[in-house]
Amino acid sequence: MKKVMSIVLLLVMVLSVGCGQSSSDKLTIGIDDSYPPMEYVDDNGDLVGFDIDFANALAEELDVEIEFISTAWDGIFVGLQAQKYDVIISSVSITEERLESYDVSIPYLANGQVIVVAADGPDIATIEDLGGLNVGVQIDTTSHNSASAVQETVDFNLAPYDQIVQTFLELKTGRLDAIVVDSMVALEYIKNEPDTYKISSAQLSNEPIAVYFKQDSNAELLADVNAAIKKLQDSGKLKEISIEWFGTDFTSDINTELW
Repeated sequence: MKKVMSIVLLLVMVLSVGCGQSSSDKLTIGIDDSYPPMEYVDDNGDLVGFDIDFANALAEELDVEIEFISTAWDGIFVGLQAQKYDVIISSVSITEERLESYDVSIPYLANGQVIVVAADGPDIATIEDLGGLNVGVQIDTTSHNSASAVQETVDFNLAPYDQIVQTFLELKTGRLDAIVVDSMVALEYIKNEPDTYKISSAQLSNEPIAVYFKQDSNAELLADVNAAIKKLQDSGKLKEISIEWFGTDFTSDINTELW
């Protein structure tokens, strides 16, 4: 009987692992760790960033352990659909298109798509000023989508890259004239290299950032995450994390209107 019970227990364990779901006291998180200052590996080999601190604070509110699962951006939604992790916390903007395919938490960070140019580069006051320029984006992101939408009416060369770091290097060397990128990322690069980059006055979209879930996969966890985010906002913890990483608060009074 003991042997039979052991075999049954082993089968249960295998089936549990195979379904890709975490236990109730553990949350697995898909993350693209090449997107400073939101999530990246520092010089010491540590996973750091705003989203990392946010996820840890969220886990404390939920009273769960967390495991970050590093995933390339171009496969991060596929991994969620395959239930390789419970959620994505990786600077994922809310868009109307994504709302049709995924469950999404309340937003925890303000964000929009902005245009970055070299400090001595062209002034871009409107999207029409992109005409004739070489514009870089990270592939399959809302930056890519926003730039592609603009390209329908403005003629410019759009260059997709696997990682956002590559676009800033190309802008620095002059191979790109502009980058379309999340506002938080733009601010980080400009903070670190104010004589190299600047943000133009033209903004392409408003896209607050949220936690993503496979659609209809776990309504209870979604409700718990929303409640935890609200507590972090009300307690000032999210504001504290934002000020630590960005020097200002982007977690209060978030504009939830998508455009």
